[in-house]
Amino acid sequence: MDIKMLTVRLEGNKVESRDVPKIRGYLAGRFPQYLELHNHLGGDKFNYGYPVIQYKSIGGVPNIIAINEASKILIDIFYDVKEIDMKDKVMSILEKGYVLKTKELGTTEGMIEYKFLTPWLALNQENYERFANSGLDERTDILKKVLTGNILSMAKGLGYWVDKPIEVLIKLSPVEVNYKDRKMIGFKGGFMTNFIIPDHLGLGKSVARGFGTVARVGGGFV
Repeated sequence: MDIKMLTVRLEGNKVESRDVPKIRGYLAGRFPQYLELHNHLGGDKFNYGYPVIQYKSIGGVPNIIAINEASKILIDIFYDVKEIDMKDKVMSILEKGYVLKTKELGTTEGMIEYKFLTPWLALNQENYERFANSGLDERTDILKKVLTGNILSMAKGLGYWVDKPIEVLIKLSPVEVNYKDRKMIGFKGGFMTNFIIPDHLGLGKSVARGFGTVARVGGGFV
């Protein structure tokens, strides 16, 4: 199936990955009427569906991606946003680049290779304990199952019915991640799967904050 992706590039600015949540926080605070910007339902309740607005640092440039109907929200809010207060600094928006593309998503014949542009947060408290106490083969199996589940969750969240088993191969290594001022284990590297994922969408935990961003590559695993 096809999905529409609107990417807003905040040209002329450079940010670190740690700055991405500050951009999200500012826009969520300024436009609280748009649930898609922050997924916060009020109180301690959150919308845990696949985020249709995702904030990224791609090549050091701030990018905000909106999927399907959420693109209207980005167009609306950026009509008059001239700067973003990131607490420790104010980022002036001198130029906004809008790119709207139609992308294919879904199962396919054969395997496609992807790489994680940002760390993939695969483990929650429950499967981390199991992961930490497992051997190499079982750790691989755990990550493959989690990745398969992430792909299925993304598909479901975007309205795609998966009609065949998802297959995955992984080549990953752990990396320490600072997440909400806590040290966590993420993973860098790549994977292969029989599922078409549009470039710059995310998989795993905290996709809206830029984690787990993927891009297609070629050549297969070395």
